[in-house]
Amino acid sequence: MKHLLWVIVAMMVLGAVVPGCDDVPRYDGRLTAADSLIHDHADSALTMLEALAPSDLATEGDRAYHDLLLTQARYKCYKPATTDSDINRALAYYRAHPNEQEKLTRAYIYKGTVMEELGHPDSAMLYYKQAESVASPDDYFNLGYINMRMGALYSDNFALDGQPIEKYETALSFFIKADNLEYQYICLNNLGCQYRDSDPKKAEKLLRSAAEISGKRNDTINHLEDLHSLALLYYYCEKYDSALCFVQDALNYDASNISFSFCTTAANVYARNGLIDSAKIFLDCAAHFIDQNDEKEKMYLLESESEIALAEGDTMQYLKSVQQESTISNSLITNDRIPIILKTEQLVDRERREKTNRRLSIATILVIISIIVGITLLAFFLVNIFKSRRYRQIIDELKKESQEQLLLLDDLQNHFDTLKIKESRIREFVATQVKMLREITTNCYREPKNKLGTQIKNIIAYQNENKHLWPLIYGYIDAEYNNIISNTRKRFPDLNDRELLLLALCCMDFSYIQMAIILGYSNSTSVGTMKTRLSEKMGCSLNEYISAYK
Repeated sequence: MKHLLWVIVAMMVLGAVVPGCDDVPRYDGRLTAADSLIHDHADSALTMLEALAPSDLATEGDRAYHDLLLTQARYKCYKPATTDSDINRALAYYRAHPNEQEKLTRAYIYKGTVMEELGHPDSAMLYYKQAESVASPDDYFNLGYINMRMGALYSDNFALDGQPIEKYETALSFFIKADNLEYQYICLNNLGCQYRDSDPKKAEKLLRSAAEISGKRNDTINHLEDLHSLALLYYYCEKYDSALCFVQDALNYDASNISFSFCTTAANVYARNGLIDSAKIFLDCAAHFIDQNDEKEKMYLLESESEIALAEGDTMQYLKSVQQESTISNSLITNDRIPIILKTEQLVDRERREKTNRRLSIATILVIISIIVGITLLAFFLVNIFKSRRYRQIIDELKKESQEQLLLLDDLQNHFDTLKIKESRIREFVATQVKMLREITTNCYREPKNKLGTQIKNIIAYQNENKHLWPLIYGYIDAEYNNIISNTRKRFPDLNDRELLLLALCCMDFSYIQMAIILGYSNSTSVGTMKTRLSEKMGCSLNEYISAYK
């Protein structure tokens, strides 16, 4: 019977302890199912989430999770945000529950995306940085996604100090660790576009890597866009034969997904390779796809017309197209178009003109460099002849001054070492005095009552004899408590020595009885009264005042 009673008690204890050890929150199964779909089937996840009303969810945690997933699914489905109320509720909940680290990170991320869509890029960047600060170091996917969003935000706002490249490269490294090909592809593609003007070789390498990934994943639309990007890169680098190869590869791969942008690129490339009929076919296709309200597309169409006119030798049509293109470009602020160069009839042969100008530039630079080198050598020669003595004198003076400075530094170092030794000794002396006072007061407390009065008188006499030592103790306390005594003297100049001594004793954690003995009181109640008066005089709690200086 006794053993049975012990078994029942043990089971009751386990029943009470085990549920309390389960710190992992349990969410509604419908929410976890939607979360598992949100990356690959965002539209299905959105349908599930929109079918759930807040009243269908039992806990505050479920409702916060629902708000987070709903914001994420809408963003994945390209539904622009009109308000940030949903994500604000989720963010407030996860801030109050920081143990939900991954969800808190996501809440900050999608608060950033909402702020972007609402037209507040500065606020969005702030939330992305907060997401990065709270993310777990091994949460590679979210860290990659945060840096990718920051790179896109820098790029969209025309940051020119390398920040987009830095963020995209960081994101790529995280996605490689997370083994996520989809977002590796996005980072490679964006990096290729970023490097297109500054480092074409690196841009080519990145874009080829992106094309390999889209090819392996059988991603027809993105693979076609990768071939288009490579063709455009070689077109900008004036490698028209290579550009033509990529255009033809794209057409052989899948010609049904060609876009306006691809048609204009193909028209330009064919025109540069002298294939005028093919260029005109793609120009007609581009004209079929063009959005009449898009001035940028009109400018690209006119650019293709000017390339075809140039290839045909039709100078008048070429000048007309360039003039129209220039008119449209002046009304646009864009960061990704080719600069337009107006030409006259005498400058139609662009390649020969550019080569001639390049040679002239190199020759001019060489002549200027030669003149600068000659003047520099002559000046150096004249300086050595006429000013060598003056330089020697200056060097001697500098040497002498340096030696004096070194001696002064040695003196300062010795003085500093002396001060450190003195400070150490003072600290040791003060610590000894404090220890001795503790021992005396403790012993006094333990003495029989008939001897207590005599001991108190002895301590008061000792205190009066050694009153000049209290400033040393004050200095010791200042060093330990961030100048509490010095600052108190300045803030409350009307405090007397007895009140400052009480403050010092409180800092050293003396008991009320010990303080009563040191201050000459017959009981600890007087210390409490004095402490209350001092708090009123200072206008704050004495304990809180001391804690603020720890």
